[in-house]
Amino acid sequence: MIDPVAPGAALADPDAGPQFGVYVHWPFCLSKCPYCDFNSHVRRAPIDDQRFVRAFTAEIASTAARVPDHTVSTIFFGGGTPSLMQPATVGAILDAIARHWNVAPDVEVTLEANPTSVEAARFRGYRAAGVNRVSLGVQALDDRALAELGRLHTAREALEAVHIAQSAFERTSFDLIYARPQQTPQEWENELRRAIAEAGEHLSLYQLTVEAETPFAALHAAGKARGEFGYGAQWAGQGAPLARAMPAAELVATLAAELERA
Repeated sequence: MIDPVAPGAALADPDAGPQFGVYVHWPFCLSKCPYCDFNSHVRRAPIDDQRFVRAFTAEIASTAARVPDHTVSTIFFGGGTPSLMQPATVGAILDAIARHWNVAPDVEVTLEANPTSVEAARFRGYRAAGVNRVSLGVQALDDRALAELGRLHTAREALEAVHIAQSAFERTSFDLIYARPQQTPQEWENELRRAIAEAGEHLSLYQLTVEAETPFAALHAAGKARGEFGYGAQWAGQGAPLARAMPAAELVATLAAELERA
């Protein structure tokens, strides 16, 4: 079992072999967001966790045979929505990793979570299984924007999830998407101020893009996106950012100024 560790734990032994990270992909979601082109799927039937534990265990063993004598310094559960996994499933996967590789004493074990699947009891279970950091897919602190992005939670529910995570883990982060439909620089600055006030040590900021073969791309191709969603005067095109809300330089300046005041 991988013990949860806090910041400041002993550093990994440099003689324990080259360090690397392990990514574990859980491909299931409650719904598919219209901007998402990740390998994720909505399953109406219950997920057979034990079947996936066996598959992950076999894959980990196969990978360890090809890449032996390494030390794991980071483990990341992404998706999909890994917070739909049972804590016992997470624990079994972490045990399989520990059986095949050295694990650094200061290993960071991150699990992505959506606010709709956050429960305090489940988070305590993840903590006991060995997770020591949670990354929340908040994406926006505005209910209208959340609805347009296809998210199932409200801004209030998102912040409640952030607080639950912060009560269970010493390390947390959450994501925001900017350059959203009709978002102005002032609205983004206001949202960023609020996010900085609520965040712990880390925020991830992503510019909205229209990826090929997503519902957003289909709407754009059909000429419906501008009228129905109000994406503004111009789209940058598939696979490129929506150059609508704020230039990157202005974003960085806003963030830097706010961090200085925080």
